[in-house]
Amino acid sequence: MESVNTNRITKEPCCNFSKRGRIFHTHSSNYANPKIFIKQLKPMVLNEMSERKRIRAYWEESIPMSFLDRNLSYEEKRSFRYSLQDYMHEVFRFSDFGDKLVLDLGCGAGIDSAEFSRNGATVISVDFTENARTLTKDLMLEAGLPSYVVQADALTLPFRSSVFDCVYCFGVLHHIPEIEKALAEIRRVLKSGGHVMAMLYNRDSLLYAYSIVYLRGIKEGLLGKFTIDEILSKYSERRYGNPYTRAYTKSEAKELFEKFFNNVHIEVRYNVIDLPDERKVKVGLPDGYELGWHLIIKAVKK
Repeated sequence: MESVNTNRITKEPCCNFSKRGRIFHTHSSNYANPKIFIKQLKPMVLNEMSERKRIRAYWEESIPMSFLDRNLSYEEKRSFRYSLQDYMHEVFRFSDFGDKLVLDLGCGAGIDSAEFSRNGATVISVDFTENARTLTKDLMLEAGLPSYVVQADALTLPFRSSVFDCVYCFGVLHHIPEIEKALAEIRRVLKSGGHVMAMLYNRDSLLYAYSIVYLRGIKEGLLGKFTIDEILSKYSERRYGNPYTRAYTKSEAKELFEKFFNNVHIEVRYNVIDLPDERKVKVGLPDGYELGWHLIIKAVKK
């Protein structure tokens, strides 16, 4: 694999980060130079607001697609991911990004970073948690893929402007209260003509109406104790108690992305509901009804 032009990525002249392994790690035998990708950063825990600390603490213990309780192999995780969310290859077309520089923003345990990489992309994986960094690094090593993993916050990305061909952000932005600041950062690091691909939760979905409003709010009586937004946050993820989740309507998502990007296109996928004892049960509805849980947003930076 050829080396990436590091001068176009780092915001400042390259500095040696060999002593700051918690921020940058690589397992590529052909990519041993540690002096790449990131500027000098102050430790992210400094000056954090209490809400941001609570959000980070939750996700340190709730890394998506980690399956720590099941000890799955990479191939088993991959099979689970793309059979459960079986629209992803059709919609995101990972194979279209061979030879492109892709930022996987909010990489979780790294399963989608691996999918881009195995299709020929150079992938920079970013997450604001230490555990996600470690899990992504380990997953890419197991898959035999190069890993370029950076621990950083979506609100202050440590990259030069206009360097990435694509920023991929799946299921992350709806957990960020300052979403417009994150979108501004995504726009900044994208090249002109670069693509952003994101997923937000759909408020006009069957899951929101049944699983959140009816099942949790009305049947379990939680609407008498919490607001609907608080209920959504607490029950939106596999682990109870997420501090912040927001679901968007299709029109809200379009208006939001059009503040920063052109050619905004949104489609609705993933027809599922959550039951009291089982999550993400598929419902046989045509996608045309637009009742799926996932808003898939694609847009271009002009």
